[in-house]
Amino acid sequence: MKTIDTKGFSCPKPLIMLKTALMEAGEGEKLRVITDNETSMKNLVTFLRDQGVEPEVKTSGKVHTIVTEKPEKNMTEVRPEKYCEPDPVRNDYVVCLKSDLMGTGDPELGKVLIESFMDHLKLQEHLPTHVILYNSGVKLAMKVSPVCSSLSELEERGTRIMLCGTCVDHFGIQYDIGVGMISNMVSITERLIHAGRVIYP
Repeated sequence: MKTIDTKGFSCPKPLIMLKTALMEAGEGEKLRVITDNETSMKNLVTFLRDQGVEPEVKTSGKVHTIVTEKPEKNMTEVRPEKYCEPDPVRNDYVVCLKSDLMGTGDPELGKVLIESFMDHLKLQEHLPTHVILYNSGVKLAMKVSPVCSSLSELEERGTRIMLCGTCVDHFGIQYDIGVGMISNMVSITERLIHAGRVIYP
């Protein structure tokens, strides 16, 4: 059974890959399609049903496996693009604080601005899933930081506060942190990649 691995691709790429494989397959031959995108999975199933076959779908975690056989009908004129339904709009977001100041220029003004930003962020109805602090931004999580209480309130409301461990070590403030979890660049990178939006104030 031939496997078409479409993980990492969004519509119409998985559909085009499947159509090509089906046209090259022999009569009655079965194919396995793998996708890690739920929208693509639904589009692929709709496409196959329209070609007269009923696919088998199995899901494990975020990976969907579709097993189908070659349709009897001619698919030469079929346009995969018409089956593409857009991914649902995501409204989750991550806030990155890369400095203990907001903006560049006057340091005193930068301190006032970051405090004001955090005061207003914690009051939002729609909160960030994560606040990531790196470089001198990790200083904002120190017990003596005027922003520490705002970060604590965000954490209490469900926002995860992630601190760059390398940065914490660099500034020697391991024992002065008052909020958040020490993380690493692997986890931080993964979180940024999968975020709906990333905000850098």
